[in-house]
Amino acid sequence: MEVRASRASAVVVQTVPAAKADWFMEWQQGVTAAAEEFVGYRGVDVYPPGDDQRDEWVVVIHFVDETSLQGWLNSSVRAQWVGKLREQVGDSELNALPGGFGPWFAGFGRRPREAPPSEWKMALTVLFGLYPTVMLLTLLPGPYTRPLGLAFDMLIGNIICVCILQWGVMPALNVLVAPWLKADWEKQKARVVGGVIAILVALGAMATLFRQITG
Repeated sequence: MEVRASRASAVVVQTVPAAKADWFMEWQQGVTAAAEEFVGYRGVDVYPPGDDQRDEWVVVIHFVDETSLQGWLNSSVRAQWVGKLREQVGDSELNALPGGFGPWFAGFGRRPREAPPSEWKMALTVLFGLYPTVMLLTLLPGPYTRPLGLAFDMLIGNIICVCILQWGVMPALNVLVAPWLKADWEKQKARVVGGVIAILVALGAMATLFRQITG
């Protein structure tokens, strides 16, 4: 398992006919190799179509910051690879995610004219999922891993925490707070403010509960 600290990501949604899937994977390997040569490259995640996506592939590319990401997106090298892709399967949709939580929110901002969640919303959502996860791990496996020493205790805790967030907590939160994540400040101020208040109240309630448990 590799944990990357990326600060800027881009989500590419590409419709690929089933007959072209093998060609697309070869193309993806080639364009990924090209991206690896650029400063700030951090990695690529490729998600094949789900049952309800009908040939839609989602690719998330990560760079260390917005400047390096734009350097790749605006490069002539990428333009050449995109030209090859367009000739075979047509155009794709591209959305930039300026924060470092792109993979957990890759499903947002994929429809035309739909903006991805703002960076502060993604950060608050991650905090909402991270805090109870860390507290529960401290209370449950913590007593069994602490005798191993701080280094191994932290390593085991972080591995478990990342797995829970990646495959359990964040997918559920994406569904739970989706209306708030998608709410536009100019048009839905009440929903945005209400969501912030609800999350802060929930965090306060969890802190109070854990305070009672831990003493």
